[in-house]
Amino acid sequence: MKSFKIVFLIIISTCISSQKIKSNAVITFFIKEKKVKEIKSENHNERIVSKSLQQPSFVHGIEKDRSWLDQPGVDGLYASYLGYLTVSDKNGQITFPRQQQNDIIHLLITPEVQPEFMISPTLIHNWITKKKSPADFYEINRKKNKKLQTYYFDIKKIKIPEKIPMNTIIIYSDPDTINLDTGIFLNTYSTNFILPDLQAKKINSIKNSLYTLSIKQYFEQINIESENDMQTISSMVMNQ
Repeated sequence: MKSFKIVFLIIISTCISSQKIKSNAVITFFIKEKKVKEIKSENHNERIVSKSLQQPSFVHGIEKDRSWLDQPGVDGLYASYLGYLTVSDKNGQITFPRQQQNDIIHLLITPEVQPEFMISPTLIHNWITKKKSPADFYEINRKKNKKLQTYYFDIKKIKIPEKIPMNTIIIYSDPDTINLDTGIFLNTYSTNFILPDLQAKKINSIKNSLYTLSIKQYFEQINIESENDMQTISSMVMNQ
């Protein structure tokens, strides 16, 4: 009887250890294409030709509310976070499983980073920034206003560190081509982190893709699965 209990406990522990651990909470954001406004020159005489009539405010309101639908995403941009590597999809969306408890996330935009090995060339201790590589570094902090009972993101551009913090999302691209607005942005509380949109120019990303291939072995690929009993990330974003 005693030996049967031991065998039973071994089987149970084996089954538990072999299960795939899933993280329901995610960190996600969209990279939208930066549009360049065209300035139309008017050469006509204002005394002869009248200006266009001003439309009612509700007409502009509808256009403003639906403008994001016409803004395409930037696909093919690689990003990493806490041992995971992924690429933006056709909608410009990047999603990671949330692997941290605190509400502070860092964002680093740079073409290349440098590994600091614990045991070269297989075991990496941490990643560091390259001195001659251009970079932008942001701190994204989700806070709560206790009086108004509202949540918001406080986004700041801060000094680029030599040692990259663990809770950093790295986007492998030239920082001149991607922009993240700084300041205060309202947000609703959730276990998920739905960050504000980034604006980017559509450029040839072959060079950055070749670089990420050289460091791909140090990261785990993300396989996003949808389950019938859970909200997908798209429905979750739309229902916020």
